[in-house]
Amino acid sequence: MPRRGSAILEAGLLLPVLILMTCGAMDFARVFYAGIVVESAARAGVQYGSYDVGNDDSGKMNDAAVSDSSGQGLTGVTASSRHFCSCVNGTTEVDCSTASCSGALPSGYVETTAAYTFNPIVPYPGVPRNIAISSTAKFRLQ
Repeated sequence: MPRRGSAILEAGLLLPVLILMTCGAMDFARVFYAGIVVESAARAGVQYGSYDVGNDDSGKMNDAAVSDSSGQGLTGVTASSRHFCSCVNGTTEVDCSTASCSGALPSGYVETTAAYTFNPIVPYPGVPRNIAISSTAKFRLQ
């Protein structure tokens, strides 16, 4: 029984599967890299906000987060930042100017949330076409 051409036939049958697996591995790596960059962007926004305790410039915190992500090669990251106060032992937010935490002043915090929408290379069955990635970083100022 001749077996001429069986290697080419096998390669032709397996090549699409191997290409799909390679694209899947690339997407898997890309989504984890995007998650790391989004986390780093949120941290960069909070770090910028912690430099000047009295300055409530959320726009520059957002700019720092977006700049950090674009410096790592990921464009399309959005950021939202805010300043707020809370008691050290509590979980609820309080008014920074009038609230009292058992006789003590409330602590100030900065928070930045970075978000990114990831699009896989290949539309896989059972996997959403757009994957939302977000990370929130919070830092106590005082």
